[in-house]
Amino acid sequence: MKTLTLAILALSSMMSLQSSAEPVSNDMEHISVIYRTPFEYSLYQYTQDTLQKFNQQMRVEIIHQAKQSSMQMAKSQGFTVNDSEIALESANPMLSTWRLTAAE
Repeated sequence: MKTLTLAILALSSMMSLQSSAEPVSNDMEHISVIYRTPFEYSLYQYTQDTLQKFNQQMRVEIIHQAKQSSMQMAKSQGFTVNDSEIALESANPMLSTWRLTAAE
């Protein structure tokens, strides 16, 4: 009787271990490739360049506005601020491309 009980317990524990294991899947991963036309690619490049220039311009504008608000706060607190000491840079030099020029 003891042997039969032990055999049943051992068999049931093995069956529970097998049922909890995940089934093995043999599916392969599939990758979709989409070919774009030259026009679509150039439009994508143009959009990326435009967004990059806009982000650069926004960074420059944020710095420019921060300098202006700092100057206004300093003036309102009675500090003398010479506008020529703090040069406010325009956004155009940041947006221009860096090109090497030939030596003279």
